[in-house]
Formats: sequence, C-alpha cells, structure tokens
Amino acid sequence: MDTKEKNMSRRSFLKAFGAGAVTATAIMAGCTPKENTVKSGLADENVPTDKMTYRTNLHGDKVSLLGYGCMRLPTEKGVSGREDDKSNIDQERVNQMVDYAIEHGVNFFDTSPAYCQGRSEKSIGIALSRHKREDFFISTKLSNFGDYSREASLEMYRNSFTELQVDYIDYYLLHAVGGGEDAMKVLYDRYFNNGMLDFLIEERKAGRIRNLGFSYHGDIRVYDYLLSLHDKIKWDFVLIQHNYVDWNHAKEVNPGNTNSEYLYGELVKRNIPALVMEPLLGGRLASLSNKSNKRLKEREPEASVASWAFRFAGSQEKILSVISGMTYIEHLKENVKTYSPLKPLNSDEFELLEKIAVAFVNNRLAVPCTACQYCMPCPYGLDIPGIFSHLNKCLDEGNVIQDRKDKRYAEARKAFLIGYDRKVPKLRQANHCIDCGHCLPHCPQRIEIGKEMQRIDRIVEELKIDGADLGQVARLTSLFRLLENGKHSCVVSNREETRTFGKNGVNDLYDLYKSSDKFLDGALMADKIVGQGAAALMVLGGVKGVRTRVVTKPALEMLKKNDVKVIYDEVVPHVINRNKDGQCPLDSRLSGIDSADKALPVIEQFMKDLKEGKVF
Repeated sequence: MDTKEKNMSRRSFLKAFGAGAVTATAIMAGCTPKENTVKSGLADENVPTDKMTYRTNLHGDKVSLLGYGCMRLPTEKGVSGREDDKSNIDQERVNQMVDYAIEHGVNFFDTSPAYCQGRSEKSIGIALSRHKREDFFISTKLSNFGDYSREASLEMYRNSFTELQVDYIDYYLLHAVGGGEDAMKVLYDRYFNNGMLDFLIEERKAGRIRNLGFSYHGDIRVYDYLLSLHDKIKWDFVLIQHNYVDWNHAKEVNPGNTNSEYLYGELVKRNIPALVMEPLLGGRLASLSNKSNKRLKEREPEASVASWAFRFAGSQEKILSVISGMTYIEHLKENVKTYSPLKPLNSDEFELLEKIAVAFVNNRLAVPCTACQYCMPCPYGLDIPGIFSHLNKCLDEGNVIQDRKDKRYAEARKAFLIGYDRKVPKLRQANHCIDCGHCLPHCPQRIEIGKEMQRIDRIVEELKIDGADLGQVARLTSLFRLLENGKHSCVVSNREETRTFGKNGVNDLYDLYKSSDKFLDGALMADKIVGQGAAALMVLGGVKGVRTRVVTKPALEMLKKNDVKVIYDEVVPHVINRNKDGQCPLDSRLSGIDSADKALPVIEQFMKDLKEGKVF
C-alpha cells in the first residue's frame, strides 16, 4: 500500500468511526442490566457486571456490543461442538456460560439450525428458557443449504421456534448468501423462487420475526443486489465479516472476499446496522507473529492480542453487535471485559493495526511449526523443522516479498535464498520431498507437511527467477488466466501469436511438435496438467516456460533439468487416468525414463496405439 492509499484508508476509517464514537460509547455503557447478582458460579471480580457497552437498533432496543455466538458450544469432552460431532453438548456448562453472559450484560445470542451439527438451537434454547424473555435477543437463520424446497424451508423455520422455546425470533437471517458457483442462482433458489423471502417478510409484519436481515459470504454481486432491494424489503440489519485485516486486505487473504470497509460503508449509506462475524478472522488474529505481538504489547502491556481485534470490530458507530463463538469461560470473560466498556480506537491505534494487518498479510504463508522434531528423521533426509524455521524467520523479518515491484524485493529475495542454502543443505531442502506421508502421524500440529514442502519449493523456484525474466513470468500468468477463463486444455504463445487447444492428453502437444512451423520452439505456454509425456514434448519442441496447475514429480525434474521455467500450484506423483482409478497409460509407459530423447519413441508408439484403438 503506497502513502496515498494509506492516507485515504485512514481518512475513510476515521470517517466510518465517527468523531462522536467515544462519547456515544460512554453513553451506551450506562445502559446496565436490571440485576447485578451473579448466579452462574463463575464470578470474576476483575470483570464488571454493569459496564457493558450497548448499541441501539432501528427499533430502539439496546443490544450488547458483545454477541454470544453459539457455533462452538462446549461438548462433554470439553472441546467445541463445531468439531466434535460424537460427544453430547455439555448442557450444564452451556447453562453456566449463558448465565454468566447475561449477568455481565450480554443480551444477544446468535445460533443456527446448522451449528454444532444441528444441536446448537436446542441447547441454547434450554439455557435461555431459564431467563426472562425480555432479558435476551435471539438470532437464528434459514440455513437451507441442502434442500431449497419451500416445504423443507418452512419446516426448518418452524422447528427453530420449537428448539429455541420462543414464540418470536428477534433477529432472523437469510444464511450465508453469496456462496456457490452460481451465487445469484443459488440465492434465487433458496429464497426467491420458493417464496420464502416473501413469507419471512409477512412473518415480520405478524411480529413473529422482529428484525430481518442476511449474512454475507462470497460473491459481491449478491451483496450489492440485496442492498439494492432495501427500499422495498427494509433490511433491519446485515451480518458481515469484519476485522482489521479484512478492512483493507480481504482479497489478499481470500480472493473471494471483499474489503469490509466497502461492506460497512454500503450499510452506513442506507442506515442499516451491521452485525459482525469473524472479528478474529477464524482465531488467526489471536496469535500473531512475534514481532507483531511485541508491538501490541509495547503499546498496551496488559491487553491481550485478541482484545485489539475486538476493539477494532466494535469501534465503528453502526456496528450493532460483534459475534464471537466462545467455547471456554476464559474467552467469554476476556471479551466481556473488553466491552465493559469499550475503549474505541484512536487514529494512532488504527495506524498501528493497519501496520499489523500488512504484516499479517505478508506473514500468511507462515507454518505453525514448533520445531518439536517429532517428524524427524525424514526417510528422504529432509530437514523439515529447519525448512519451516527458515520460512517463518524470513516472513517475520519481511524477507518474503512476492510483489516484484516492491522496492525491497531484490534485497529480500537475496536474503531468503542465501539464508536458505546456509540454513538447510541442498540435499535436505523442500524440493526433495516426495510426499510419502511418513511424517504426518507424528506432527502434533497436524501440519500437512508434504503440501507445505511443495508450497515452499514453489516459493523458492519463483524467487530464483531473476529480474530479466519478469516479462516472461507476467506472460505466463496471462496465458494461465486465458487457459482458466476459456476452459482450454492448453494455451501456447510464440511469435506474437497465441493459440488455444482443447484435445485430451498430449494430442495437441504432439501435433505441434510434429508440425512443420516449429511453433513450440521458444514458446511460452499454459497447461492444466503436465505429466512426463507433456514435459518430454515441451523439451523436445523447445518450450521456454510453462505455467500449470498440476505437475508430476518426474515431469518437474525433466523440465528443470532442461532449463524450462515452471510455475505450478501442486506436485503429484503421477497423472490419474480418465476413469480416476489408476495411472495415466502414457505416464505408466514412461515410468523410469528420465530423458526427453528416450521418451520420444515411447510417446510415438503410444500415439500410434491410441489412433488404432489399442489404448483404453
């Protein structure tokens, strides 16, 4: 982010937060529960019972800034019900935590028929039924992901009332709109074509739904479309993913996401209150790099890293409630404390978090390795902890920069590559991993070590491409984009001409190799899958560079040996056949052959057999 962009971001942030944020928060913190008596048995003198920050919805209701997310209720094994589908929900513990939440001013509880493998609504309904109905707001959703029919959707809607033991629902959502390959079609199938949105609007008129909104995940066109209907539907709220990384860097974390600065801004324009999900970005903002942790601790030694994220999420004036899934009482206590009352971010703190966000984005490639050595020894001699340690150290120091236009790119590239060779001997580096899986059962962090080794090897290979090849890399990227968007089997570019192809296997490559115009000589190309046969034809034809989604290990070795630049996403042992029940017949025939020249007669015989129908 350049200086101009950063300044613009800061201005938009301060505008979104509002000059009156501190004053407004102080006023809202004065709205206290009717009773301050603690009944949960989980009292903590360090957590006040009467300081919770509240926000006012469109109907004048005071809603706690901390919302209790019920997607991670504890099981009898003591872990989250989101991951544990075999153990029963620990109802006694849920009751205690709900009691504690209400005693400390939390009055917003968010659930869904889909949470905790379908057990959340019933459990939270039991816990809340022990309290006065006016003491809490309940939020649930039409989570009709599997069956879009009106009958199934109505059954789900009505069952929520039974499970929650209520006769009205305070906040009802169209759940997770924007998902699916054809997000707009899915939206219409789930809520429009079956008449469910019209039904829910009528239920709101009847008072069985007090507030109607939706939660957004994915395609921005769906978000914009639903907001365009606001004058007709009158959305009471919208649930968005919002945190200090997603504010400006959502697409850098996940290309399918949209910056929450935009999402929030569109709601502000229409005076629609926002609910917040993922304030910790799936827990990732609770554990940052050592460098980022240190910067936050230097600013506020007593504050947790997570509390900074919650302060950010709650500082904007139009945020109604920040929903956090809390399995353990420690998390609940900390979050209550952060919002009792909220201390809104000032401009300096925003700038600090923006720097932390940039560091986080640059550090997203880190591997959660603790160097415990349980994965060692590797049967193929890799120094697994050493490789991971070098990557993480370089990320922490800012020496992994993928943007070649960055002024520090050359310096960082040199530091990474030289350091890598010094730290890890060449024969013990990531490119020697065959993904045998021997290490996987021994890793307490459950790291997919083989995939991480492929990723690190890809980083190394791309860093090895020097500045003279930048144009080549850009061209390969462009060809790959054409390949993907046009659904071609391969794309070849040479002599200011680009050709697209659609045959299966190596048919097109073989025809190009045999053609008289020698179009492959000096060409750049993109191919979905590169096996040994395709690699041999590329080498023989004189291809200079290839961008592919998947490359086999033997093909990669052959291309590298012949100085063909390769950019890839994944390395696999071999190409799968069309029936997906075995190895590609050409790959099978080429097994053990390590040179393109030796591969050629095998390929020619294969093509002859293919033409005569002898290949199945």
